[in-house]
Amino acid sequence: MNTVIEMVSFKLSAGVTEQDLLAATKQSHAFVAGLDGFQYRSLSYNEASQTWTDIVYWQSMETAKAAAEAFMASADCQALIALIDKDSVVMQHQTVQFSSCDAA
Repeated sequence: MNTVIEMVSFKLSAGVTEQDLLAATKQSHAFVAGLDGFQYRSLSYNEASQTWTDIVYWQSMETAKAAAEAFMASADCQALIALIDKDSVVMQHQTVQFSSCDAA
């Protein structure tokens, strides 16, 4: 079984603030972290393109895909979904081929 990264890149809808996004992300996180196969989650921002990237590590492709479906249906995640410009969303699932957490 290979670890899978789910990467969702997106822009915010007009008028949405960073604080709005962070609050909604934290609200959704309790749900996400409780899903089967969850390992790690981070949210990053690219200022040049004004694009956010939500990255979640899952135990397997099966748990990643099941989590994606559960996320969209969850009441805990609707506030986050509502802040995102739907036309900007790019979602990918990638299988991890190498990983290291050694400090340099």
